[in-house]
This record gives sequence, structure tokens and C-alpha cells, in this order.
Amino acid sequence: MATIRIQSSNRRLTHGQRDTNGARAASRPRFKVRGRRDCPSGPICVALYIDADNQSPQTASALVDLLCAGLGVRILHATIAGNSDGKVSAGWSANLREQIPALPISMIVVPCRKDAADAALILALGADLADHLRLGTRVVLVSRDALLLAAAERAKAAGCRIYVAYSDSGSLTARDPGLTTFLLPAVPGSGAQAEKPSSVTIVPKAPVEASAPKVEVAKVIAQVRGMCKQQPGGGYSATDVGQALAKIGYKTPAERKRVIATFPGLRERGAHPHKLLVF
Repeated sequence: MATIRIQSSNRRLTHGQRDTNGARAASRPRFKVRGRRDCPSGPICVALYIDADNQSPQTASALVDLLCAGLGVRILHATIAGNSDGKVSAGWSANLREQIPALPISMIVVPCRKDAADAALILALGADLADHLRLGTRVVLVSRDALLLAAAERAKAAGCRIYVAYSDSGSLTARDPGLTTFLLPAVPGSGAQAEKPSSVTIVPKAPVEASAPKVEVAKVIAQVRGMCKQQPGGGYSATDVGQALAKIGYKTPAERKRVIATFPGLRERGAHPHKLLVF
């Protein structure tokens, strides 16, 4: 995976204005079919899909500066999804329009439930995917959520030129080796809601009990690996691991949790129902 760090210059672009690198600011696109964006010949066109519940609106300036001034592309449209509180989504809209006043923006308001914004963005991207492929529109997904990264993988496999962008953070993040990622400057005092827990969690290694010597643990790991299918990128489905342990003889959730905690170098990636255990 290519990861590119970006430093913002907070440059504001207006319609028709060129920066020192000759990049032209985005203007309102032409529409051929309701809900579909077309792109005239000229600069490469980009559609933004923004997870407002995951990324702070303070990231908008650095994002626009990277794409328009740094890479010389034209932002054609932005789709913003956020919960029904609406403050963070409105912040994203305002900050984008401050940089590109004529930018068309679609706002999707979702209930305050886990992964609601992710699901809305996935559906929006799916609805637009055929047009992106036909017109050659690039897609930039603004989120560090594992569920959306998985959706980006599927879009890329379908032929979409899709990239990921999110602000730098002290938290560990699930980074997909198959997706080019733009790492934007860290945002102090994020204005977004409490950011979703990191998609990668380091699990403290539990002391091995006398009833589970190292030889026994190694044997259990070998059995589990033999019974489970390794997932792309490494790791095993947490559900499959639990079922394998139950077949081996660990009948209760407490017993399975206790033996999993003894696996050396155990890491968790993603969230239920797509949670993976790497060991």
C-alpha cells in the first residue's frame, strides 16, 4: 500500500482561478441524468465520499489543497454521510464550500447507530459506481473505518480507481495494502464525534496458566489453523476460530476467550461480524 503524507497550505480556490501550479478550482459539473455526475474533458475528475462520523471537518482544507492544488484534479461532487445530530456533516459542507463555493454536495442523514453512515456511503457509492467506471471518475473515500476500506477493495476489484484519505492519528488504523492512502495532517481537538475505535487492536498477552502449558497452546493453534480458512491479508475469522475451539473441546465462551488470550502475538482486526484474529 502506498501511503502519502500531506501538509496543508490552506489555499482557497475560487471558480476559474489557477494556483501557482496551474491547477484550476472545481466548478459546478454538467448533469446529464438526475443524480449522475458527468465530467467534461480537461482535468481528472474526482468524487468524494465522506464519513462525517469518522473524520473531522477540519480535514477539509488539507484535502482540497491536496487534490486541487497538489494533484491538479477537479472535485466534481461530494457525498457526506453523518448521523442525525447533523453538526459534523454541516461542518464538512461549510468547510468544503469555503474552499470550492460552487461544489455540489449531497448530504445523507442517518440514525445515531453503529455503522449507519458507513452503510449509507456504501449504498451511495454502489449507486454511482457504473457511472464512475463509464466516465473514468476517480473516487476518494474519506474514512479510516475498516468496513468502508473493505467496500473500497470491492470497488477497486470492479475497476474503479479509488483512493483513501484520512487525518493522521495516534490510534492504530487498519491500512489496506491494496489501497493507495493519503495521510492528511493530524487535527488537534477533532470536531467530529468520538471517533470509532481503532480497527486494529493489540491484545495484551495473558499469562499462560499452569493448565495450558506452551506445548498445549501451540497444539491448539495448529489445530485451529488447520480447521479455519486464512483470510486475504492474513488472519482468521473470529467466528470460525470460536467454532473450531468448540469442536476441540472448549465449550463455553469463557473457556474460548481464555485460551485465545494465550495465543502469542495475538492481534484483532476489524469489527463484528467481520472481525479477524491474527496469530
